[in-house]
Amino acid sequence: MTRKEINLLNMLKSVVQFFDENPNLLSNKPALQAAVDKLKTFVAEIEALEQAQAKNSKVDTALKAETKKSLMSAMLKVYAGITAHGAATNDTRLKMASNVTEYSLKKMRGANLIVAAHTAYELALPLANELITWHVTQADIDALDTNSAAFNAKDPAIKNIKARAAKATADIKTRLNETYTFTKNSLDAMMLPYKITEPTAYGQYQIAREIIHIAATHSKAKPSEDSGTAK
Repeated sequence: MTRKEINLLNMLKSVVQFFDENPNLLSNKPALQAAVDKLKTFVAEIEALEQAQAKNSKVDTALKAETKKSLMSAMLKVYAGITAHGAATNDTRLKMASNVTEYSLKKMRGANLIVAAHTAYELALPLANELITWHVTQADIDALDTNSAAFNAKDPAIKNIKARAAKATADIKTRLNETYTFTKNSLDAMMLPYKITEPTAYGQYQIAREIIHIAATHSKAKPSEDSGTAK
């Protein structure tokens, strides 16, 4: 959420708190009670969206990096074994196909890295018994398949998290604007009679309705006029 959106949400929460602390104002006023309940629902929805927005892809991105590292280690071990077997059997095709370096793997895009892993897997699978001599086990070969699948699954997961966060960001803005308009057009209007009958309570309501503009550093806090919807 932007700082302006946070300030606006804090104001809405203050209004909710005001009515929680002054339940007598709602007595025999079902329309006002319904409006307050609606405001509480709006605020709860915005807070839920805030949680969705706060989720980011950092953890999944870090896990993807670890998965890539594991995949590359498995590939280098298997490719080294294939190279050694190719040299021992004078198989030029195997030596050329396994001519892969750590540097080249690091430079590969994700899709190309997966292709390279599958190539190593397909080359190694029929040579499993021979590769044991070169310290490559069946588990090492199987790791190419499992690690490449795990690595491949990370991109959609990261994209989905980013997409949900982006949607939550847009929804927060829309919901805040709707809630502000509702508060201004409904609650403010229904509270107006209290300006005459209960001026103290009305003054407290006005204080709750102020949007306090707090800077991102929280170093300053000053009341200002209700400036409108979140932009």
